[in-house]
Amino acid sequence: MLSLQEMKTGDFAQFSRCFGLDGLEVVSARWVEHSFAPHMHDFYAVSLNYAGRGAFDCRGELRDAGPGTCNLIGPGELHTGHATSRDGWIYRNLYIETPLMTTLLRSLDWRGSMDVKFKFPLVRDGVLATRLARVFASLLESSSLLQTESLLLSVVARLVTDHLTPGHALSDARREHVAVRQVKDWLDGNSEQNVSIHSLASLADLSPYYLVRAFHWHVGIPPHKYQTIVRINRARKLLTSGAAISEVAYRTGFCDQSHLNRCFKRTLGVTPGRYADQGLARERRS
Repeated sequence: MLSLQEMKTGDFAQFSRCFGLDGLEVVSARWVEHSFAPHMHDFYAVSLNYAGRGAFDCRGELRDAGPGTCNLIGPGELHTGHATSRDGWIYRNLYIETPLMTTLLRSLDWRGSMDVKFKFPLVRDGVLATRLARVFASLLESSSLLQTESLLLSVVARLVTDHLTPGHALSDARREHVAVRQVKDWLDGNSEQNVSIHSLASLADLSPYYLVRAFHWHVGIPPHKYQTIVRINRARKLLTSGAAISEVAYRTGFCDQSHLNRCFKRTLGVTPGRYADQGLARERRS
């Protein structure tokens, strides 16, 4: 993982993993021109904003991500992102997969539901910021797995005491339509299929037009964009496992490799090839 001084000018992102700690990915990024389209992840994203300034839409509000603030985005939360400063937007991010978050919560004797959400998507918390900075500094120094795990637990401990809530506590008053849930579940499990809106409408027992409207109302995006997001999340995992890009494009349902490239970069800021190369070259070993 590069130091802040080593980050290039202009758009830049580096992805790395900690050997021995499955389910954790670290992102160091500086964005100047790139703008993230509305998207969602299937993991928890916990970020520390170091310098410059950025903004992102989340939960119907534009968030001002200034230095020292922390971005907290849960799985399935629709959000955007772009720099608002001429110096760009510089941050580091912990991508914590759901199984790892569950393990960490159990390690802290969390008694609530494992389906947790963040109370707010942007917070100013000096304690959390300090603990995140220590995690990133530890990763820069190639520290032991024991040290990395201990520091990561300290971050999650702060999330537990101040920033986490059981998932149902944040449920929207417009409770998700049963038919929308059926379609989401189907797309989650069959995202690679070239399904028609008529087939999805038949599954949900709704007219195609009403399904698109209801889906957009409850999820924030139409079904075809949700399908693309699910495909990107699956592609990221396949690339992490070492699958070839051409195979990933085929297995995730993209028309071809160039289609995967365009969608992947819009969501993660880098191409699949660069993401895969960084994962192989920078996987950390204790």
